[in-house]
Amino acid sequence: MPISHLPKNVRRQLRRFGPSMGRRPAVDILRGAVGAGVAILVVTFIVATLPHSRQAGIYLVSSFASMAVLLFVLPNSPLAQPWSAMMGMMISAVVPVAVLMVTPPPYADGLAVGGSIAAMMAARALHPPAAGIALLVVLEHEAGRRLGFDFAIFPIAVMTVLMIGFAMLWNRLFGISYPTRPLAYHPAHVGRARGPARSLSQRDLSNLLVEFNQSANMDPADLARLMAVAEHRAAESLLADTHVRDLMTQNPVTVSPEAPLSEIVRKMTALNVHTLPVVDNSGYYLGVVDQHDALEELFKEFDILRRPLRFRAAPPEAEVRAIFHTDIETVEGDTPVGELLERLARREARVVPVTESGRLVGILTRTDIMALLLEHSPAAHTEAELDEEVYDDEEEPSSKSTPAASAEDTPERAGNTDPEEAELAAELHQSTARRPPVYEDTQYDTAESRGESPK
Repeated sequence: MPISHLPKNVRRQLRRFGPSMGRRPAVDILRGAVGAGVAILVVTFIVATLPHSRQAGIYLVSSFASMAVLLFVLPNSPLAQPWSAMMGMMISAVVPVAVLMVTPPPYADGLAVGGSIAAMMAARALHPPAAGIALLVVLEHEAGRRLGFDFAIFPIAVMTVLMIGFAMLWNRLFGISYPTRPLAYHPAHVGRARGPARSLSQRDLSNLLVEFNQSANMDPADLARLMAVAEHRAAESLLADTHVRDLMTQNPVTVSPEAPLSEIVRKMTALNVHTLPVVDNSGYYLGVVDQHDALEELFKEFDILRRPLRFRAAPPEAEVRAIFHTDIETVEGDTPVGELLERLARREARVVPVTESGRLVGILTRTDIMALLLEHSPAAHTEAELDEEVYDDEEEPSSKSTPAASAEDTPERAGNTDPEEAELAAELHQSTARRPPVYEDTQYDTAESRGESPK
């Protein structure tokens, strides 16, 4: 029976027994395999060229092959760093010698291995291949060959130094930093840190790895870099897969070219926005009127009215046609949101008009993009929800859907007690898209709370 026909819980359990490592590129496979093989050849050649190496107690041990896997295949792992490799191998060569002084075999086998592991972890020098050295010392003792403390220096320490040195040269040849670079931390930069990965200190990252039992698999510096890249890639993917029509405010409140200045101010005040799109009677987009220009024109009229000696009548009220901008570039609804980031980053770019065949169908603001990022941020989900989403993503593709409006979005919940205000708010509510509430440059929440509509 195909696995896809099994219950969801069964598929989840079976998936745990599958491969958890990602696919490695061919160049990485060859780099690690060739590097480990060459390192063993170098050490073997050195041992073979030494005169009477076997009689002098100089010989290869199988732990060197395991160590080569870490040094050349997993050079970023904390288990493969020089401190872990050197101190781990030496500790595991010393502890069994001390154990054999007080405990005979076969009781010494487990004590030697367990004691070596405990000592390595206490010294923060855990190195899995080194456990084989501890067992080797006991097995050699059972075979009639007793090894002393000098075994930890020669050949263990000497051969380990040679392999570490070769690993440094080999990894550098392929542009890999070994030993790993520490996390750059400058207290003066904390205030400018952006993103969770840059706002956590070295201690915070270390505690996080310990909490999830990953301190032996990843270095705090690598975790910080991984988090930073993951944040960047997640934002890029989200913005690239989201189209303007999925995020824009549909059927926005507009003004006509003949609208007087007072109507512009009233609508902007009611909606708490800085810009309004301008359309003709047929709904074709003409431009955008900005709050700055409206206020500047309003101040001019106030200045004229305040003049003490004024013999002429007050000038007619300015209209939209005199102050709106026609140079704001429009976009289509299928444009990816990510293509507009650079445009919206400019201070003067408040909104992006969205048109279809010349007709205005919506507007997009910077706050809309912020709301999208906040909606998909880790803070908006619990750890259990994130785990559930991972399983769901692996099983079937998720479809995008616009969040349904909650009861709190209705005009009745906005605190409108006056029937006339409630009617105006309902009219505006129908003319705007149902979106999660945001608090700047949108035509939705402020008008809803005020209960006013310019239309």
